[in-house]
This record gives sequence, C-alpha cells and structure tokens, in this order.
Amino acid sequence: MVTKIKPITLAVYPDEPCWSLFEAVQKVSMPDGSIQRRWVQKLRVVRGDSLAYFETDFGPAENFAEVPPLILPSFGENTVAQLQEMAELHRRDDKWIKRRKELEAQSTLKADLLHQLEVEREVMRNRSHFGPGISVQRNFYDTNVAKRRLRNRRKEYTGIVPQGG
Repeated sequence: MVTKIKPITLAVYPDEPCWSLFEAVQKVSMPDGSIQRRWVQKLRVVRGDSLAYFETDFGPAENFAEVPPLILPSFGENTVAQLQEMAELHRRDDKWIKRRKELEAQSTLKADLLHQLEVEREVMRNRSHFGPGISVQRNFYDTNVAKRRLRNRRKEYTGIVPQGG
C-alpha cells in the first residue's frame, strides 16, 4: 500500500512564491466530531524544491452560497499576497451572480419541462381537452403497458426484480 504524504505548513508569508490557490465549499471535520460544509481556501506554496500546503477556513458555506469556486494556477510566478488579493476580489465581486440570475430569468427550461410532464400525465390518465381553441380526444392509453415498461427499466438499471412482478 502506497501512502501519499503532503507536506503542510502552519504559516505562509505574503512575499512567498505561490504555486496555486483553490477556493470552494468543502466538507470539514470539526473538533467536536461533526462534519460541516465550509468555505475553504487551499494554497500551495513553493518551499525550496517542494510544495507545502496551507488551508484557511472562512466559515460556513451558507455565507458564500452565491460565490462560485475559484482556481488560480500560478506556478510560482505570483506571490501569496497577490493570489489572496485576487481571491478576495472574486469573493466580493457579484458579476457572475448577476449573470447567473439573468440567465435563469431568460431561461424557459424549467417551465417547458413542467409543461411536458403535465402533458404526459394527461395522456397517461386518458384525459381529453375541449375548449375554445382546442379540441383533442385521446384514445385509450393502457397504463399497464407504462407500468410494465417502468418496471423493466428499473430492473435493467438496478438488477432488482420487484415483488409480485
């Protein structure tokens, strides 16, 4: 069995060359034994001919719910202070939050999906629509066939045969 050992450091210095910075939500084991979702910054700094790892916990993930994860590769060209400043600007910047909300407001994907599910349910229940602009009579839809197909799909996916079928 091969074990990888990562050299860690207890402190980093602002003028130290930095290899990379990563910020995202991580599951962290707390001192009381619980596991919580926290916003964590991971730095890899160049120490001689090896890399040392340093982590900073910024608090609960709920405080950073809108912030997207960040990866900043540097390969030793930038210092720790420069990368941390870029990460700070990224956490405070709401450009991508606004852009995501704008795209969600323009998207009809959710509404179209819900409409499609409603139509499929109507077809399976053999309901007809008669109204001022539409007159659709459905033929009989055998729900036993649909149930059998669903059961076969489930069996193929899980390999489990349900009782009584």
